[in-house]
Order: sequence, then C-alpha cells, then structure tokens
Amino acid sequence: MTDDLRDLQIITQAKYQKAQTSMQAVQKEEDRLRSLLAELSEKEKAGREMLAQDSALQRMGGDVNWFRWIARSRRILNIQLANVVVRKEAAFRELQAHFGKADVMDRLVEDRDRTQRAERQAKLVNSILELGLSGG
Repeated sequence: MTDDLRDLQIITQAKYQKAQTSMQAVQKEEDRLRSLLAELSEKEKAGREMLAQDSALQRMGGDVNWFRWIARSRRILNIQLANVVVRKEAAFRELQAHFGKADVMDRLVEDRDRTQRAERQAKLVNSILELGLSGG
C-alpha cells in the first residue's frame, strides 16, 4: 500500500506539472499576441502621423490601403487571441483539477506517514514499558 500511494502521488504530480507547462505555453502565446497588437497600434499611430503629412500618399490611395492593412491585421490577431483565450480557459480548468488531485494526494501521503509514525512510536513505547516491567 505504501508504495502504491507514493506511486500514485508521483503520477498525480507529473500530471499537475504537465498541466502547468501547458498553461505556461498558452500564456506565452497570449502574451505574444497582445504584444503584436500593441505593436500594431504603435504602427497605426506612426502611420497616421506620416499620412497626415504626406498628401501624395493620400491622393494615390495609400492611406486607404494602409488602414485596410491595419484593420485586416488587427482582425486576424484578435481572432487568434480569442482562440488562445478559449484555450487558456480550458488549460486553467485542467490545471485547477490537477492541482486539486495533487493536493489531495499530498495530504493522503502526509496523513499516512503521520499515522505510521504514531504507530511506530506507540510500539516503541510499549516495548520500552514491557522491558521495564519484565526487567524490574
């Protein structure tokens, strides 16, 4: 029983660590997309300033093409971000479940160890008492 419980604890911890790794990967992807969106906003601002000063680009329709590209890029990034947020929610739920299982297993092992320690101490005390009674 002792080895089975420890083995189960190790398996549970491994699954919890795997869930943590998955969550970290999704978080990293979310951070990357948010960074790209922020960068796109900065490019949009810089583009607006440049276009405001360059009437030739406006006459050629460069401004329209620029804003279409910005809108299309933002839409693509937002769709990707939405998908990542959905994956993040699922990864978070999985992480919570594995954390709960790992926590329960840790408590079970601690309780079992505490019980075994108390039993050994009780046996030791009884042995000492028996030696004292029979020898004295």
